[in-house]
Amino acid sequence: MENLLNQGVGLALFGMVTVFSFLTLLILATRLMSFLVSRIDAEQRPSFLNGEPIPESRPPIAVITAAIAHYLSRRNS
Repeated sequence: MENLLNQGVGLALFGMVTVFSFLTLLILATRLMSFLVSRIDAEQRPSFLNGEPIPESRPPIAVITAAIAHYLSRRNS
């Protein structure tokens, strides 16, 4: 019976070490891919010749107001 218990403990430890190793490799691979993608994205990002940042495009306030008014009118009827 003691031999069977030792085999069970050994198998459990082997399984835990295997899962821990796999998850560690998975985390390292994910971080490496994230680093590489961020580097590639930074290289391909368009920039202006004078160094100014790209202006943000904001939707007009009138469009947002009309959408909210339309939603509220349909909701109340």
